[in-house]
Amino acid sequence: MNENPSYYAIIPAGVRYDKQLPQGAKLLYGEITALSSKSGSCWASDQYFMTLYEVGQTTIQRWLRALEDSGYIERHVKYKDGTKEIEKRYIKIRTDPMPKNGNTYSQKRVYPMPKNGQENNTSINNTTTTLGEPELINFWEKNGFGFISPKNREDLMYWVDDFKKIGSTDEQAVQVVKQAMSNAIDNNVRRYSYVNAILKNWESLRLTSLEAVTAYEAQRTQRQKSKSTSRRASTDVYH
Repeated sequence: MNENPSYYAIIPAGVRYDKQLPQGAKLLYGEITALSSKSGSCWASDQYFMTLYEVGQTTIQRWLRALEDSGYIERHVKYKDGTKEIEKRYIKIRTDPMPKNGNTYSQKRVYPMPKNGQENNTSINNTTTTLGEPELINFWEKNGFGFISPKNREDLMYWVDDFKKIGSTDEQAVQVVKQAMSNAIDNNVRRYSYVNAILKNWESLRLTSLEAVTAYEAQRTQRQKSKSTSRRASTDVYH
């Protein structure tokens, strides 16, 4: 699909001055408005935004999630009939920004209040923790990945949220992310990009539990062994 943004982009004050939004998310919001149809829907793909801003898909997803969690946009996905394969995704601008938890905004507070009504548990400098974070960070730093950067720490937490969004429980989501790190260790690769690639694959397959991940990886290993055996047999025939 060719993207034809309008000449002007709109970034309302609530978005511009929302201190909890990454600056990139604010620019992304403006681009979404420029690409939106009369109905307020934008059909641009992650790849379009990745090329535009010269960042990776994880960054785009993080910005979209920030806008969505703050109630500025809605994302809708349509799957191909009878499959879990995504056919198309569209983003809709909310004309009445509302956080996912249903609390309204006040003039003094332009970001969503936590569900429990207490002070927000995630600071801008990421010094506080969220669900599963201590366990995952401890595993990361004790298994040779080295000191975790604030960005990678944040990305791991977004992965926990992403798996919860497709059906994982809190505990299952943390276990799946932790298993991706274990798989990276088993392959002697201790880089976030490798862990990220594993998680992207599992998310696309909608593997929402450790049991589902374990079964899939066992099948994949068996297929690889079968292919290797077939290649050796073919080589023996010609030698």
